[in-house]
Amino acid sequence: MARALNLLSTAVLTSGALLGVSTPAGAADSAPEVIPIDLMLAGSYTDAAREAIEIWNTAVPSIKLVEQDTPAPLRVMEYKTARGVQSHVNIKGAGRGWVYLEVGDAQLYKPSRIVVHELGHILSLPDLGPGSPCSKVMSGAWGGSDCVNDQPDVAERAAVRNFFATNNVGDKVPWWGSALAAR
Repeated sequence: MARALNLLSTAVLTSGALLGVSTPAGAADSAPEVIPIDLMLAGSYTDAAREAIEIWNTAVPSIKLVEQDTPAPLRVMEYKTARGVQSHVNIKGAGRGWVYLEVGDAQLYKPSRIVVHELGHILSLPDLGPGSPCSKVMSGAWGGSDCVNDQPDVAERAAVRNFFATNNVGDKVPWWGSALAAR
């Protein structure tokens, strides 16, 4: 129902623009950028993924991850490797791609932190690397296995908000494909 209302409101706004009808300044800007996501393959990470979706939706109200029960441009999948670790993403544009969640990572790290971190990549944020503090969700494994923080800090929230203020869902994530590629 919400998806139908979103599509209807988009059609009305588009029709108004075509007809030359103006809307109040900033009215279109107040609607969040909707990012469809499916968890059909999330397996044991399903609850953690729903928690991570709520965390990002609360942290950055200008974007809205919306779960759907059909394949979406953003998909979450649980998988298993011989090593037992290595959650990562494959970004097909901001808010698009695959989040791969390794089963073994959940034995070492808080599952919601893993998913919040990987969704952070999909939302434009790179890894921070060695020495980064636990207070940053983008520190990932560098925060250590004792780190249970799954809340993006002020700077991380602002970076996502600023990215989507000048970019749309599907736009290239500038660092993706470089030496900073997400893990």
